[in-house]
Amino acid sequence: MSKLKATTLLLFVTLLGGVSFAQAQDKISDAELNKFANAFQVVQMENQKAQQKMATVITDNGMEVERFSTIQQAVSNPNQEADATDAEMKKHDAIMAEIKKMQPAIEAKMEKAVADSGITIERYQAIGTALQQDKSLQQRFQSIMMKNAKQN
Repeated sequence: MSKLKATTLLLFVTLLGGVSFAQAQDKISDAELNKFANAFQVVQMENQKAQQKMATVITDNGMEVERFSTIQQAVSNPNQEADATDAEMKKHDAIMAEIKKMQPAIEAKMEKAVADSGITIERYQAIGTALQQDKSLQQRFQSIMMKNAKQN
């Protein structure tokens, strides 16, 4: 399932990509980090639901999730040849078409979760980028996430 997670994350790269670290370097307040944490939790839940839906699409089309992920990895890597039969490639292509159709609705739910938390998509992306690069910010974020987990 972790390979499927990687495939899913690629589909949602639009939410986390394309923002320079410089945009997030201005001070991130605890209140803003709390909003990000709340949005992050909802986005994670939506991501899990999306993964489950994608796994269902894969199995409903007669393929195992692990085999689909192996083929998808090969197809995504120009230096790797897909070791798949014609029948498997047809199933893979059909599955990818269904997954791509699902993507706009999934992205809309995630964007709504971010907006409902009280920060913009751009700021969410900037904080996400800053989190990847700033250890002290990561510690603050983890502290907030742990506090939120204890409250639930």
